[in-house]
Amino acid sequence: MEGHTEKRKSFLEDAYYYNIISNLIKDGGIKAKIIKHYLPIMNKIINNYLNQMNFFVKFELDENFAETIKSRHRDIFTYDSFSEGEKRKIDLALLFAWRATAQLKNSVNCNLLIFDEVLDGSLDDTSTESFLDILKGIKKNTNIFVISHKPKELLQDKFENHITFIKKNNFSVIK
Repeated sequence: MEGHTEKRKSFLEDAYYYNIISNLIKDGGIKAKIIKHYLPIMNKIINNYLNQMNFFVKFELDENFAETIKSRHRDIFTYDSFSEGEKRKIDLALLFAWRATAQLKNSVNCNLLIFDEVLDGSLDDTSTESFLDILKGIKKNTNIFVISHKPKELLQDKFENHITFIKKNNFSVIK
């Protein structure tokens, strides 16, 4: 009987600590405090990148990562109300902001960025130049690969190195 009492005590103690841990990792726990701390920083970084890409909106994420986008005379817009090029700018600003925030925290330092067909899509020439300027600014100790289907002649002066791939027997191979 005494062995069962000790086991029960042990289980109750474990349940007590599991309950504390559960409360800490719930949405209202430590995660919420971390998000509240970094959200203003992230929003500032996002808006800086949007401004660098000549997209003058005020973009804000809330604690649930729902966005509020104010444009023109500060009317509220949704992500879907923007053109594909404007959406691409928002997407890129978010990507760069997450990366910058992780670096600020010093918990993650990614030295590899791969962009697939970013230059082939909906960015206009001015936005493309702004994107390339941002890449030049983060180049230190970062390996950046930009995959594009644009002719090599259009990108020749934009990057230091080029690797050309061709399809051979339904596989991509280096030319």
